[in-house]
Amino acid sequence: MPCISATALSSMAEASEPRMAGYLLAGLAGVLLACIAADINAQATTLAMADIRGHLGVGIDRGSWFETLFSVGEVMGMLVAPWLAIAFSMRRFAAFATLMLAVLSLGCAAVNSPELFYGLRYLQGLSTGFLIPLLMTVALRFLTPSIKLFGLAAYALTATFAPNFGAPVVAWAHQVAGYDAIYLSVVPVAALAFGLIVYGIPQDPLRLERFKQLDWIGLILGWTAGICIVTLFSQGERLDWLHSPMIDVLAIVGSVSLVVFVWHECYHPVPFIWPQLLLRPNFAFGTIMLFGFIVLGFAFSNLPSRFLSEVHGYRPAQTMPVAMIVALPPLVLLPAVSWLLNFKRVDARWCLVVGLVLVATTCLLYTQVSPDWIRHNFYLGQSIAVVGQALVVVSLLMLATGVVAPQEGPYAAATINVTRALAAPIGTGVLDWFLRVRSDTHSHALLDRIGAHRYELAQSTALTGHDPAPMRADGASASAMSQFASHIQSQAQTLALADGWQLMLVLAVGLLMTCVITERVYPPRLKIPPGT
Repeated sequence: MPCISATALSSMAEASEPRMAGYLLAGLAGVLLACIAADINAQATTLAMADIRGHLGVGIDRGSWFETLFSVGEVMGMLVAPWLAIAFSMRRFAAFATLMLAVLSLGCAAVNSPELFYGLRYLQGLSTGFLIPLLMTVALRFLTPSIKLFGLAAYALTATFAPNFGAPVVAWAHQVAGYDAIYLSVVPVAALAFGLIVYGIPQDPLRLERFKQLDWIGLILGWTAGICIVTLFSQGERLDWLHSPMIDVLAIVGSVSLVVFVWHECYHPVPFIWPQLLLRPNFAFGTIMLFGFIVLGFAFSNLPSRFLSEVHGYRPAQTMPVAMIVALPPLVLLPAVSWLLNFKRVDARWCLVVGLVLVATTCLLYTQVSPDWIRHNFYLGQSIAVVGQALVVVSLLMLATGVVAPQEGPYAAATINVTRALAAPIGTGVLDWFLRVRSDTHSHALLDRIGAHRYELAQSTALTGHDPAPMRADGASASAMSQFASHIQSQAQTLALADGWQLMLVLAVGLLMTCVITERVYPPRLKIPPGT
């Protein structure tokens, strides 16, 4: 048998590397498309929840469980997705999750029973939870150092582009295609993603022997903690928080389960997450920063639309331009930031600081919101925020994953993505509670002030001896009291949203202060150890 020299083998490997990179990029694009489809479907369903409740004939209380069950499924899926991807192989599991998403979308479009829709929403959340960690796992495990940052930028699209693209989908469904299009629009994207995954992701052997070492205790503890925490924060405002026995039980069980789960995972030989990663300052910083970034991103994508809809009565089609400003630019900004960070002289920590300063500037600008603001008043702030978000998310992912070895990728992906999945319901629950409390406070203060000056506002007594009819500002008496109540409500909502932006400003400044714990991480292509 002829002998092949080492030089020849090296040349063959170099010749095959571009071809393999092409396959991997196709596979990464497939997983990215599947994740974007899942995120857009989730956000569009949330925005169209009033129409969904009307279609299924359920009220607000029962309908609130549609979103809770989706979030529960998402957390449960994100915890086990990297583990299952190793057992069944990345290609098989990603293809299965994508196919599952498409089939469930068809089911949601066809079903008319609220009970069946509960189950479908939970399974949709599970499929979304399966998909999103796989994108980070593929980027960390398969991509070569020269393009790894661009893979992280692709993952960042699921936290920037996808959540903000739900509004255009809802507007299109409302104006053109109809209710079913919210779900059916996912199917062609999922079909394309399925083909790219099968084509591009390398096929690993089955490792079913891992099930003999399955961490059943950790699985039960982790799922219990996730279910309790998500339900606590998504249903807490509706059930009046700790005044509800159910919320009390969820808080106790969730807290205990979470602590025991983290302790248990530290010692299991095949864990779902690896808590020891949090002892590395950069990874702990990245996890905390991602949690705060998700909350800030939720504020930028939802609070402007909430203000326009509550104060001015805008519909989804009318708020769409505000959402598009933070949805479309990341398609260009995230790869540009990845390209910038690939230079040795560019320090990701300073990019992160600049991004947080831009985000804080937008929050400060939005604290000046008034009832006179309309759609175009948000354009400048959203434009500043989208640049800051792009700088923040790519930099934090580079800093966090730069201290993670490729074989640690699945554990890092599970840890980061479970944190991300919990950030959405926790941030939403806390922010909704804060806005409700501040709105009530401002409403009572306004009414008290008006009551203190009631004699200055009263009309002169009519000659007939009867009390005069209340008058509007223009002198007319028709519907004066309802208009008065509407003005009080809009003022209270505006002041509450201004307070909400002050809270986001405090969060941004707090995250900015945590940057001091990080150490320098160089671009992956340079292969320089962190902190050098």
